[in-house]
Amino acid sequence: MMMNQETPSSSSSSSSSSSVHPSVLPISFLLGTWKGEGEGGFPTINSFKYGEQLTFSHSPGKPVIAYSQKTWKLASGEPMHAESGYWRPKPDGTIEVVIAQSTGLVEVQYAMHCRD
Repeated sequence: MMMNQETPSSSSSSSSSSSVHPSVLPISFLLGTWKGEGEGGFPTINSFKYGEQLTFSHSPGKPVIAYSQKTWKLASGEPMHAESGYWRPKPDGTIEVVIAQSTGLVEVQYAMHCRD
């Protein structure tokens, strides 16, 4: 899937980076709304085309990025999936991602941010 940044957050610009919490700066390029289209499939169902929107937002002074995601069927606009959560960068370079899905599933994921 190819995603395009539809509405960049003002806090991703260099002029307002002072309002972004220092721990969020390494991943502040994510801030804004991203939108794209893709095709999904699984062996037991027909392939399908869908739209997807991701929004990453930040409250000044807070060490987290809020995240929301939704998908819809391209043909009809019918909603398909939604989830939301938080991305929490840690001083050691790890990022904790906590996501709750509309189905009741909750995920906690860990990643490493490379500064290079």
